[in-house]
Amino acid sequence: MSWMIRRLRLTCEDTTPLISELMDHNLPWRKRWRLKFHLMICGVCSIYKQQLEIIHALARKLGHEEAPSQNEAVLSEQAKIKIKDTLKQSS
Repeated sequence: MSWMIRRLRLTCEDTTPLISELMDHNLPWRKRWRLKFHLMICGVCSIYKQQLEIIHALARKLGHEEAPSQNEAVLSEQAKIKIKDTLKQSS
């Protein structure tokens, strides 16, 4: 049993980049298990993961709220004319 614990053991310094990586994409199963094991025994890293998840969710939500939908992203007639004139001049 102790050999398994040694194999799964991560330091907090090793864990924080894995938590960040987990926010962006799936981890390989071995890293995922090591991370889960560390989070079970380390309250500080568990809190860090929760805080990072909140920040990640808020940033994603904020990005969607500020991004104009395709229906809202309309150029003014003046801008359209200016673009057409610029394209004609460069041809």
